[in-house]
Amino acid sequence: MNRVCLLAALASCVVLLRTVPAAAEMTAEREEEAMMLAGGAWHAGKFVPCADGTVTDVEPRLETPGVTGAARFESGVATYIKLPTAPKFLNGQSFPTASVVHYDGDSTNKLMESERKGDRVQVCLVSFPTPSHDLQTGAVVCDPNTDPRGMTFRVYDYKRRAAYVGPDSEHGCGGA
Repeated sequence: MNRVCLLAALASCVVLLRTVPAAAEMTAEREEEAMMLAGGAWHAGKFVPCADGTVTDVEPRLETPGVTGAARFESGVATYIKLPTAPKFLNGQSFPTASVVHYDGDSTNKLMESERKGDRVQVCLVSFPTPSHDLQTGAVVCDPNTDPRGMTFRVYDYKRRAAYVGPDSEHGCGGA
């Protein structure tokens, strides 16, 4: 299995964790997530593309008029990051920005909520969508060339010395 497939499988486990109820003992998926979040900044290499960036905004996943304070984030949280050098993560495709969106209840939401505009972070692309078709009709379900959603990023905050992982949008490639 090549490294891209391994990274995609690992990221799929992380996404899967959000739907699994908390368990008293550490499951294999939780152990993999812990391993991905552990440690500091990753040393960018040819198999895991990473770039330094700056947090530009932190927002609730869903905006509710009149709701303030911590209650703003009851629906989840979204973090937006500018990548000054616009790294070319995939086939020369430039990425001037990155984002991570979590639903409520994710274990790293508090870290995301604590991010501030200007915070320096490292962003690593850990999975990306691949073209897919409906098995019954043959229709295209996901075409990453026309639907850019579905990237999964690991973000390491240099000041807080902690990381979070998540998708770049609420819906993946070909989703709602």
